[in-house]
Amino acid sequence: MKRMILAGAAVAIVAAACGGDSTDEADAVEAATTVAPTTTAATEAVARPAIVPGEDADVDAVVEAYVVVFDSTTTYEEKAPYLVEPEGLEETVATYTATGTSMGGVSLDPKSVTVDGDTAAVSYDFLFGGNPSYTNLTGDAVRTAAGWQITREMFCDIMRSARSSCPTE
Repeated sequence: MKRMILAGAAVAIVAAACGGDSTDEADAVEAATTVAPTTTAATEAVARPAIVPGEDADVDAVVEAYVVVFDSTTTYEEKAPYLVEPEGLEETVATYTATGTSMGGVSLDPKSVTVDGDTAAVSYDFLFGGNPSYTNLTGDAVRTAAGWQITREMFCDIMRSARSSCPTE
């Protein structure tokens, strides 16, 4: 019972600190707090290969895709070549850009990439205003005829976490 009361008090304090209106700034703060739950955090310490630029062309291509797609300052036109099925995501990217602007910029820092055939596992940190906010997250990329790309599903999962909804397919 004490735990329930303490948990309720903690929620009340956080809610009071955030304020009751739904301004863009409050929405951006909420977005920042919701990125992690829909991504997969590393659950145990695993030795992962460090990224050495220029050492592996596939790793470099995956890193480029992640950096471009999840940087809030890049345009839809810049992101599209790195996305599987990018059609109809223009408004999603515009909303993500606005959220990024209110957060001082959103970017991604890839920490490791492991390529296995036509798939790649990526470990990364999300940065808000240049500061790590969510660390040790994992994702993937796929090799297509267009090169290394991020699936629409993964992109939309991240965008929904940032309160930038994706259209249904």
